Amino acid sequence: MNLIRLVPITLCTLALLAGSAVAGETTSVPASGGTPAVPAYIAKPPGGAVAPAVLVLHGCEGYGPAYSAVADWLAGHGYVGIAIDSLAPSGLHSACTDPTTGARVEAADARAALAWMRTQPFIDPNRLAIVGYSMGAIATLDVMDAPPGTAVPAGLQAAVTYYPGCVGRVAANDSVPLRILDGAADDWTPAPPCQQLADGAAAAGKIITITTYPGATHAFNIPGPNRTLLGHHLAYDQPAALDAAVQTLGFLQHYLVTNP
Repeated sequence: MNLIRLVPITLCTLALLAGSAVAGETTSVPASGGTPAVPAYIAKPPGGAVAPAVLVLHGCEGYGPAYSAVADWLAGHGYVGIAIDSLAPSGLHSACTDPTTGARVEAADARAALAWMRTQPFIDPNRLAIVGYSMGAIATLDVMDAPPGTAVPAGLQAAVTYYPGCVGRVAANDSVPLRILDGAADDWTPAPPCQQLADGAAAAGKIITITTYPGATHAFNIPGPNRTLLGHHLAYDQPAALDAAVQTLGFLQHYLVTNP
């Protein structure tokens, strides 16, 4: 059984456990640099009021029902959820053999999507966040990693990253509050560099919080038997997966609703 087939099971399950799902619609968002538009899935909360929005960035396995399920789950909790398919314009179905390059493409698409989101009448343009998974988490850090003089996407208030790669990251460059959720036994994107990033946040005047789940591997929130993908060990950890969902909602609530 592979990662691509397991992802939908996981996040749909979390959606059912953590809140009611809200069916969305498909559309596309303009990309940067004249490249083809990026397919997107949009789920809106009930009621029709203007709401904060969360951009969902997929992992190296590419977009699938898992990520529309995350958008639905977010809509069930009062956010506009928007999941983009960053691999579609290139015709790729996976970027797992080169996730760093894939993340750069996804980050560019994310910046374009955030700019587009600010123009939509159903979205509060000043209350935006990103939730990124694996390659999408790296792309999230690429968006946030803003050295002095670099513009930060307007309206971006917070980001949540699941098992990102943090090697070479500098806390001083992180432009918005960041929540990292990773595993102590991750052999694909190891946890120590992320802990070092979080440790340097206070001195840099930044907000970076981290939960590293003991014994958890990369993709700890994906159910299924212990398995290997491209030489990396993956195992499901249900307590970590459920706690990460709770942590995600709490972080978004704090920075998009309670203290926007």
